[in-house]
Amino acid sequence: MLTDKAIAGLKAYIDRTIVYARYKINGTYYKAPISRREYLKDGRVAVYFSIIPQLGQDVTITEVQLFDTNNDLWAAKTEEIIIRGVQEGVLYRFAFDIREV
Repeated sequence: MLTDKAIAGLKAYIDRTIVYARYKINGTYYKAPISRREYLKDGRVAVYFSIIPQLGQDVTITEVQLFDTNNDLWAAKTEEIIIRGVQEGVLYRFAFDIREV
């Protein structure tokens, strides 16, 4: 069984390993910096980034990704997030729940 220290170490690893995000609109990927990281009250590790298309039209985000310090894909998720042309953007959050079951 993992100790509390081991689980805390895994959370810290996630926190320092993820360095940037990408999102996909109309088949094109756009890079986004990680804007915030935090440990949530329920024990999850959260990573936030802003999606600001600046295309002046309605768009649909179809995928979001996280990359590590080696520029390797670390996590990906299919989405269907519609952003209206008049909106400024979306704050997206990945939350990781690290626990032994």
